[in-house]
Amino acid sequence: MRPSAMPLLVLALLAFGGCKRADTPVNAYTTFHELVKKGDYKKAYAGLSQPTRDALSARTQALKDSSGGSLKAEPYDLLFTNSAPPSDVTEVTLVREEGDVATVRVLSSGQEREVKLVREPSGWKIDLSESLKP
Repeated sequence: MRPSAMPLLVLALLAFGGCKRADTPVNAYTTFHELVKKGDYKKAYAGLSQPTRDALSARTQALKDSSGGSLKAEPYDLLFTNSAPPSDVTEVTLVREEGDVATVRVLSSGQEREVKLVREPSGWKIDLSESLKP
């Protein structure tokens, strides 16, 4: 291999190696949405913040307890399986990022909504904990 081709090869490997998206709030939301759309709820659930997962786990446990153990659902079942399939997202943009909290604007079916994300040690996560409070 010619010496001048080596930098191009290194750049190509860096650009395509693993094809993992950079950890940004926009990419975290986009990945989450794609997983939900594919029905990969277990992986999508991992894209939720720890407080969101804790609240869903508590609700699931309360339902299991009140059903006398007949309910065998997982927390991600509670969130995803009784919901309508997500509509196509046409645009996700960063509204603001302040430290470990970010807000993205999601344009879907002509409607806009804002979604909060928090940065955890494993990356940006969708935070629904406020909407899950009793």
